[in-house]
Amino acid sequence: MASVMTPPSPGCHASERRPCLVVATPPSEDLAAQCRALGIDLRQAVPSPDLPAAPILGGAGNTESVRTGLAGPYCGFMELGEEGVLGVGLRCFEMARGGGMTLSLQTATVYRLETLELVAQAIRSRFGEMIGNCADLIEISLAEALSNAVIHGNLGIPNHLRTTTEGFAEFQRIMHARMADPALAARRIEINVQARSADFLCVAVSDQGSGFDLTEKLAHTAKTTAKNGRGLSLIRKVTHTLHGEDGGRTLVMTFCR
Repeated sequence: MASVMTPPSPGCHASERRPCLVVATPPSEDLAAQCRALGIDLRQAVPSPDLPAAPILGGAGNTESVRTGLAGPYCGFMELGEEGVLGVGLRCFEMARGGGMTLSLQTATVYRLETLELVAQAIRSRFGEMIGNCADLIEISLAEALSNAVIHGNLGIPNHLRTTTEGFAEFQRIMHARMADPALAARRIEINVQARSADFLCVAVSDQGSGFDLTEKLAHTAKTTAKNGRGLSLIRKVTHTLHGEDGGRTLVMTFCR
């Protein structure tokens, strides 16, 4: 495994700083109470360069807000709805605390926006010097991980449906139906990116589905007759290390330049 030393990324001034959620409008009492319970600061954005050391932008999930949150001086973006930060993984706050980049969006928002493009651009901007020629491999792996998290994780759609023409039609029908389910559409997809020494970059993609056994899945896709799940095999080939956490709901990919 790579070293766990974590240098600060651009826009996050130092590691082990207290995260602060920054919102554009006056926060509700519920949101303030949630932040106090989580031990994070909360402030309303003002036109001032005096931002906290680990600021996370919070607000409605749209292209401009996500792009702004993934750029300095922010350490990331969290989509806020009526539920506030309930459901946001603690990993996101710890990532900001440790100098990494974090993103937490609802499934419907990930599907609606060009999420892959936004995150890939942010990774190139923040970590470009250290990832070197790995940028394209990171983007390919992230695309597969995001697709799996949305389709198989949060929406719970089996992979085998897409192996036949009839199955693909059924897959599309189920996809639209489950995206229309408010409970499923509101499940979170989270991406956390952190430098691990000067040569290693860790990218974690989390969902709120039922999880899966990565070892078992990779063993299955290694069979020459396997018709699905080959994306994970591709990720394994291009990453330095690959493992699952949180009961198979988080895929952790480490890349070496």
